[in-house]
Amino acid sequence: MNPYLDAAAIGPFLIGAFAALLVTILIYQTRIFKLRSDFQRELKEATKRSVDQSRSTLKGQIAEQMAPMLPGFRYLPADARFLGDPIDYVVFNGRTNVANNGIGDDELEVVLLEVKHGQSKLTPVQRAIAQAVGEGRVRFEVAQIGEDGVVTMKTPSSKRQKEVGF
Repeated sequence: MNPYLDAAAIGPFLIGAFAALLVTILIYQTRIFKLRSDFQRELKEATKRSVDQSRSTLKGQIAEQMAPMLPGFRYLPADARFLGDPIDYVVFNGRTNVANNGIGDDELEVVLLEVKHGQSKLTPVQRAIAQAVGEGRVRFEVAQIGEDGVVTMKTPSSKRQKEVGF
């Protein structure tokens, strides 16, 4: 008979193997419980961050649309036209005066206005637009649609263009 299969040794071996199996199961169950609880906690945090970001974005969009009605807005709300993207407003400062009174043509000013809420910063596209305006890379064009459906582009001359020699 094999000395390793002794009946007296099999009992303690099985008890030890069973105990080791129980300890292993307990350790893995504890790890699984911890992983699940960590996952649930991180899911709640991510959900809260998402909701907070969504609220902030929504507040910013509301603020953008309401800006002409808020104290401190320096232009007449009737002169502001909402675009939303990439710039929030084109303000035709003095348009109301020109339209109602027919005076002040030389005082009309076109302003590209971006509204920011909280700590928001200009996007790269908005910074590029601001730079283009600052460098004078702005013009007015008219797209004329002919009877044949063809579009022709025209740039009307202005006093300033005539003064500069255009």
